[in-house]
Amino acid sequence: MTVSSDLATDNRVHRTCTVLEGLGFQILLIGRKKKNSPPMPPRSYQVKRLRLGFEKGALFYAALNLRLFFLLLINPYDYLFANDLDTLPAAYLASRLKRKPLLYDSHELFTEVPELVSRPRIQHFWLKIEQHILPHLKEMITVNESIAAIFKSTYSIPVNVVRNVPQRQQELNALSREELNLKPTQKMLIIQGSGLNVQRGIEEAILAM
Repeated sequence: MTVSSDLATDNRVHRTCTVLEGLGFQILLIGRKKKNSPPMPPRSYQVKRLRLGFEKGALFYAALNLRLFFLLLINPYDYLFANDLDTLPAAYLASRLKRKPLLYDSHELFTEVPELVSRPRIQHFWLKIEQHILPHLKEMITVNESIAAIFKSTYSIPVNVVRNVPQRQQELNALSREELNLKPTQKMLIIQGSGLNVQRGIEEAILAM
């Protein structure tokens, strides 16, 4: 399984790994390690975090896909699972050369994120990669029906939906209102996430509530 995150805080990928592990698969999850990455929490499956010479920009994505491609080329496996468009080139090329099945998980409309919309030349580059690879995919999943409908309409490929449903936490060591110096009747709203990006609806949700 390939992903461009540092693995420690990527809950969707972790959830996917645990589900596949429960189905009997042996998992090797490959991501990256940044200078400020937190320590890797214990996992029941194998993980590998790549140290790259770049942490963002074109050189980062080039280095990431080059390292991933050679790792996928020399290591044995039965299936490949690529998360998001930024690791798909390496996984797709390796799957074609080694004739292994590839599953692609698009966590969002990658080419429509604000970071790319404001940079049309880079957006065009990623869109060309998407247009070249996606029509050839046999298996693809994404996070909701609206995004699935866009991919189905654009590329005429089957897309299944796997929603972001977190694992149930049996115990939460939450502070009480008294410990937080709040009134007993005070309502609290907690926004949780490692990447509170723009245009994700967070501000609108807070205002609505």
